[in-house]
Amino acid sequence: MYYTSKKCRLCESKKIKIGLDLKKIQIGEKYTNHPVKKNKKFPLTIGYCPNCKNVQTMEIINQKLLWKNYTYLSGQTKQILSHFKDISNHIVKKIKISPNDLALDIGSNDGSLLKNFKNKKMKVLGIDPADNIVKIANKKGIKTICDYFTYKLSKKIKKKFGQAKIITCFNSFAHTANLKDIISGINNLLTKDGLFVFECQYLGNIYKNKVIGTFFHEHIYHHSITSLNNLFKSYHLNFFNVKKVNIQKGSIIGLVSKKNFSKNKKIKHLILKEKLNGWTKLNQLEKLEDFVNLQRKKIMKITKNIKLNKIGIYGSARSAPTFVNNYGINEKIKYIFDDHPLKVNKYSPLFNSKVLPTKKLYSLGLDYLIILAYLHSKKIIRNNIKFILGGGSFILVHPEIKIINKSNYRKYLKK
Repeated sequence: MYYTSKKCRLCESKKIKIGLDLKKIQIGEKYTNHPVKKNKKFPLTIGYCPNCKNVQTMEIINQKLLWKNYTYLSGQTKQILSHFKDISNHIVKKIKISPNDLALDIGSNDGSLLKNFKNKKMKVLGIDPADNIVKIANKKGIKTICDYFTYKLSKKIKKKFGQAKIITCFNSFAHTANLKDIISGINNLLTKDGLFVFECQYLGNIYKNKVIGTFFHEHIYHHSITSLNNLFKSYHLNFFNVKKVNIQKGSIIGLVSKKNFSKNKKIKHLILKEKLNGWTKLNQLEKLEDFVNLQRKKIMKITKNIKLNKIGIYGSARSAPTFVNNYGINEKIKYIFDDHPLKVNKYSPLFNSKVLPTKKLYSLGLDYLIILAYLHSKKIIRNNIKFILGGGSFILVHPEIKIINKSNYRKYLKK
């Protein structure tokens, strides 16, 4: 069901070291119509390569198990849709496009990004391994192949559709074990004057903002500018521009081409900054492990005397298993609330509890709600002021453990 890497998957160095050893977690995206007696937990360790500076999740889950019946949809968030529109406009300003030029998206999900290129009269093609999500994309008129993008597949695409002027890979760039194979495929498909654009969470922000929720088995790489620059250089591709964006608590958008564009000053600046801040060293992961241990003590102290039927989780997020297992929450929870249509009224892999719609939380007399959908903490609190005014308290897990109640919610929401 999984294997553990024994070396760096990018440069193949055997000197890779474990810097963050987290507790075993369940796969968060597995929801069932009936309770499962025991959901398997998998080890989760984060390694550091001193050779190429790559940071990677060492355990690789069987891909069919990981991506089947996936529940995340790009189009479910207005912020993401607006972000995709802005980025597509930014891309087409960088290069000259013509009608019927091909735009290809790796890990295309429901086709939300490709829709913007289709509106610009480009041919579009998506590649995604989640069959249920691919069906949604094709129904929307975004041609999508249900498969993993590989060098072998790139040859088939090239033969049938020709080369691509634009290739994108948003967040999925951190989601595949064989990243070298993907880059080989991109190199094969990209036109000489084309552009490869990727987005991923930025390791610098993970360290700076203590984004513990980013560590789960779908996130296989945790990229820095230094490691990315080393990676693309090894494939004779030019990583020439980068833009920081406030997605997922801090992400980067990178531009790569076959042309020899001069490197943007920001890339050089960030490489220097990473070195000065020590973000390319093993001890940064070790510091995160110390932080996790401290937060566990804090939340266990808070929840120690709370009765089982008085506390619940708000947000059945992909990162939920990481927090639940590593912060010692797993023995305290009976209720999980979420309004996601693919999750509600199904059983979560966390406690074999049914995911309840949020409208039910007021009828259960809860005193505490732990927000695990941490990216939306302020929105959740704003939408549930009634819970706070009724004497309830929210417990935040990011950036650190904190109680939000009547006495401080206004101050928190103003930040």
